[in-house]
Amino acid sequence: MTTSRSRWRRVAAGVGTAALLLLASACSDTAESADGTGLKDGLGSRAQNRAAYFFTFYNPSADAFWNQMVSGAKDAAQLGRLTITDQTAEGDTGKMTDLIGAAIATKPAAVFVPFNDPAWENAACEADKAGIAVFAFNVPPADAAKSCVKAFVGQNFFEVGALVGERLVKEVSLQAGDKVLCPAEEPQQQYAIQRGGGVESVLKQAGVKCTYLRTSGADEQALNALTTWLGANKDVKAVVPLGGTPHRNLVAAEDAAGVKAPIVGFDTSPQVIEGIKSGRIIATADQQGYIQGFQTVMQAALFLDFGLSPANINSGGNSLIDKSNVELLEKSDLQGVRW
Repeated sequence: MTTSRSRWRRVAAGVGTAALLLLASACSDTAESADGTGLKDGLGSRAQNRAAYFFTFYNPSADAFWNQMVSGAKDAAQLGRLTITDQTAEGDTGKMTDLIGAAIATKPAAVFVPFNDPAWENAACEADKAGIAVFAFNVPPADAAKSCVKAFVGQNFFEVGALVGERLVKEVSLQAGDKVLCPAEEPQQQYAIQRGGGVESVLKQAGVKCTYLRTSGADEQALNALTTWLGANKDVKAVVPLGGTPHRNLVAAEDAAGVKAPIVGFDTSPQVIEGIKSGRIIATADQQGYIQGFQTVMQAALFLDFGLSPANINSGGNSLIDKSNVELLEKSDLQGVRW
């Protein structure tokens, strides 16, 4: 388990990196090339092909978390002077496969792909075979496709799942056989399997297991699924939403079902922020989507211009958001970055 000290070191390192990038931007009048097409050292100009595609699985216009990723990607693209085309599969696995295939035909320099489902791994590997740099973010590829991607930027789902489990058992007295609901958009996807596995690695010490529930990524469907399950299981001792969709709909579902079970979950949204402030939600793991988009695209710019080897990056989320620090997620000028 990661120590608090090492977590803060990683946070400090991330802050330092961001500060350096901002300093470079602020000093652009001296660091830019003479023709203004990039920096003097070649960042933003050395590679001729600067086209890239940034794919999201869920629609960022309807999901604050996925909007954070797009915001980060666009900021990094501006700094690295990459031309980004952002497209969404809107939760449709077939559409994601088609989007990647269509992108390959345009011969971009890079594509940025979340691997929520293995259905499009073959398409991503086809992009790699075509000489297109493939970068993974949010959800890593399965072993079969790992060799097709340059690097992955995202949360260590299992590790953070264990942190969430630890907070739950600290706040809620659980006994062997108690019922804990762990809803997810798609329980069979890697993010849910690994997050749930981390939570259960802690819960098993108390003789407790997760009960998994599929909600889908649509708010109305998630609200209905949660309300129905809670109404039939009023003896539930706690709820651990494994994804942003069930989390942002959970308080409303509990109210509709006449249940008030403690909640500790994953991801952020205005509804989750309000739930933490009101005391209905104990804490949430902030996945920090902005970092996932920013670092993924910035690595591509560094790779394309300088040939620097990309690296796997833990996007953060190694500490939880609760009443003590929730104000960071409600500042109006940080919309698209923190919420």
